[in-house]
Amino acid sequence: MSVAIAYHGYPVLTPTSGWYGVSDDSETLQRSIEKVFRDATKSISEQRFDYLRRSLLECFVRCSKANWDGYNATPISESAFFEATKLLELLPSYLPLPDITPEPTGEIGLEWYKGSHFTFVASVRGNNVLSYAGLFGPGNETYGTENFTESLPRTIIENVRRLFPQMV
Repeated sequence: MSVAIAYHGYPVLTPTSGWYGVSDDSETLQRSIEKVFRDATKSISEQRFDYLRRSLLECFVRCSKANWDGYNATPISESAFFEATKLLELLPSYLPLPDITPEPTGEIGLEWYKGSHFTFVASVRGNNVLSYAGLFGPGNETYGTENFTESLPRTIIENVRRLFPQMV
């Protein structure tokens, strides 16, 4: 039995890039290709997480002593480090990568920056409270706190989507 696939002019073959099967075997092939793409995405997600985890560890090591910034900054605690690790683990893989940002108050921030007046930061201190603030254009801002224990507050995902609607 043979399998025929018609491919229609897309530069990269993806599971939804415009190809059509003409047999039951082609459906099996399409499912196999979709699995390859899922596995590749998983690998990329793992690489993204490893990069963020290394950045977080570097931030913690650099900023875990008093006055780490030369302006009397509060040291980042182990509990803030572990809470930030949990926050990273809960981020959906489809969100853009945040930057890890030490804050002089002893918090660790995850910052999504799009440009002047377009940024969102979620911060943890190690006390099961997540603080956030965002700018979405001149005069368009949000801020607040959420309890942070077992799951990522929906507010965080919604605000990152608000900043990057085309990516999610």
